[in-house]
Parts: sequence; C-alpha cells; structure tokens
Amino acid sequence: MKIEERIYNGDRAREVLENEAFAQAFADLKEEITQQWQHSPSRDTEGREKLWLMLSLSNKLELILKSSLETGTLAKLELEHQRTLAQRAKAFLGQS
Repeated sequence: MKIEERIYNGDRAREVLENEAFAQAFADLKEEITQQWQHSPSRDTEGREKLWLMLSLSNKLELILKSSLETGTLAKLELEHQRTLAQRAKAFLGQS
C-alpha cells in the first residue's frame, strides 16, 4: 500500500474513532452485549457464545480502526522524514 493510501486510511479511521456519535453507539453496543451476557442463563451455552462472538467482533473492529490510525500516523511521519531528507540533500548539493 502506498504511503498516501496509508495516510488517507489513517485519517478516515481517525474520523470514525473521534466521531462522538460512533463512539457512543460503539459503547452502547458493547454495554448491551455485556448486559445480555450477564443476564443470560449459564445453561444457554449457544446464546452466550454468540454474545461473546459479537463482543469479540466489536473489539476486533475497534482494534482494526486503531491500527489503521496508527499506520496512517506513522506514514505521515515517514513522509515528513522523506521530505526533510530531500530538503537537506538539496541544500547540501546547492552548497557544493
């Protein structure tokens, strides 16, 4: 994936993670799943397993978004570093 694509994806992930409506919906979803699991009978193994899978999936989605955000942040730093090196090289060659 190109550096520009990593930056773009990271910026989109930041928009989602910092969106108050999304954050609240995500928290509400996790809370609802947890409440359903806590109030489910222990003999309902299949139902409890489905709730656990739903919670695991929501956690995985959050981790994927955070990873994309971090990748984009690192890509921005990498791009800035490349630009700095290019400017230094240009200045050095201009002095020679």
